Amino acid sequence: MYKKYVSFFVALTFICFSIAAKPLPPISAEGAILIEPKTNTVLYSKNANEKFYPASTTKVLTSLILLEDMPLGTTITKTKNSILNVPSDSSQIGIKVGEKYSSLEGLYAVLLASDNFVSYDMAVKNAGSQKAFANKMNEKANSLGALSSHFVNAHGYHHPDHFTTPFDLSQIARAAFNNTMFSKIAGTKEHVFKTQDTSHEIPLKHTALLLDPESRFYNPNVVGAKTGFHTPAKRTLVAKAKYDNIELIGIVMKTDNPHQFEDMNALFEYGTQNYSLVADQNGINSIVNHSYSQWAKPYVDFALEKEWITNTTKNYTDSITRREFVNLLKASLPDELKSLSDEYIDYDGDSIFKENLPTSRKEVALICYNLLNKLSKAPKNIPLTPNIPDISNVSEAYKDAIYFVVSTGILGQNDTAFNPEGLITYEQALSILYRLSPIINLYHSYSLNRFSPSQL
Repeated sequence: MYKKYVSFFVALTFICFSIAAKPLPPISAEGAILIEPKTNTVLYSKNANEKFYPASTTKVLTSLILLEDMPLGTTITKTKNSILNVPSDSSQIGIKVGEKYSSLEGLYAVLLASDNFVSYDMAVKNAGSQKAFANKMNEKANSLGALSSHFVNAHGYHHPDHFTTPFDLSQIARAAFNNTMFSKIAGTKEHVFKTQDTSHEIPLKHTALLLDPESRFYNPNVVGAKTGFHTPAKRTLVAKAKYDNIELIGIVMKTDNPHQFEDMNALFEYGTQNYSLVADQNGINSIVNHSYSQWAKPYVDFALEKEWITNTTKNYTDSITRREFVNLLKASLPDELKSLSDEYIDYDGDSIFKENLPTSRKEVALICYNLLNKLSKAPKNIPLTPNIPDISNVSEAYKDAIYFVVSTGILGQNDTAFNPEGLITYEQALSILYRLSPIINLYHSYSLNRFSPSQL
C-alpha cells in the first residue's frame, strides 16, 4: 500500500516556495486600518479597535456634519469667543476677529490648513455651542457604526475624553468621502481663502504631503486626505486613494513624522497589489483576494472550489498557526473522517497559546504523518528513506514524519534541506493539503475495505 502511493506522488513536480505577492506591510504607527469603502471590507488592521487621540483628523467628522447641516453660502464671523475658547497654540490661517467668510471658504480652511478657530466658529454657528455640536458629532459617529468613539470639540485639540479608534475613524471617513463636496475639498492641493467684507486673501496649501507633487511622499492615486497632530496623539492621517482595480481608505494613528505618509503609502500599495473589487452581472461588488504567490494560484483556486476555504481577505503569504492548519486539514477531510483531526487541538495547560502561534514545517509534517498512520494502520517504518541534510538534531518522531512527507511529495524534496523550524504560510498549507488529499482518499478507500466504520 505504501509503495503504491509513494510511486504515485514521487512523479509529481516539486514546487519551491517563493513569495511573489505583496506581504503584510511593516507599519510604524501604533494603530492603522485599510478598508475598501464600497463593500466596507477590512483589508488590513493593526490595533484597529484600540482607542487613540485623533487630533485634527477630528475635522473629518466636523466637516461632514457641516456639509450636511449648513448651506455653503452661510456667513461665518471670526469671533472673540473662539480666541477665548480655543488654545492659542492651535493651528490657524490668520483670520482677524470680526472678519467674515462663507462656510465653503471655512471648510477649505478646516480641511487644508486645519484652522481650529474656524472649526470652533462654524460649529457654534451650526449648533449654538461647542457642547451642542459635540453632541451632534457623537450622534453622527454612532449612526455610522463608530461606537467606541467620544468627541468633545470640533477641532481635535487634545482632551482626555476626546478619542476614537482606527476602525471608527475609517467608518467616519467612509461616509465623508462619500460626500462629493467633502472629497473635492479634501483633495484640493491649494486654495486662496477669501473673506467677504475685507477682501482678505490667504493662500492655503494642503498639509498632506501625499497630495504634493514636489514631495517624495506624493501619491498620484490619493484623492483626498486630512492630517492631524498634537503631542499625545502624535501624527495621525486619514486618506483615500483610487486605483484602477480598487478604491481604498486608510487610517494611520500615533506615529512620528514623516512615518504617517510612509505608512499610508505602504497600506495603499499593499491594498492595490493584493486585492481587487469586481462586480458580478447583477452589479453586486465583491473583493477578489490575490495576495498569493503566482505558484500558489492553482492551490488557492482548488481550495476555494472544494470549499476548504471561503473567499477571505487573509494574506496568503502570511504564516499560518497550528490551529488554522488543523482547521484547514479538517475541512479537506471526508465528512466521516473529520473527527480524526480533533486530537491535534489540545486544550490542556498552555496549549491554547501554542496552537495560536505560527506553526513550523516539522509540526505540519508530524500532523500529516500521524493522521495517515491513524487512518491506514500503516507501518511506521519508511521503506524509502530520502537524504535530508538538516534534520540530525530533531527528535526521532519528527524525523520519521519528515522522511514520510518528503518521500510522498507532500512537503520538501530529496537531497534538499528541509528547514524543520521554518514557518508555514497559508498558501503553503493549501499546497500541502492539495498533495495530501489524494493520499487520504487512497488510504480511506483502502481502510474501508479492511475495517468497519467503528474501527476507524
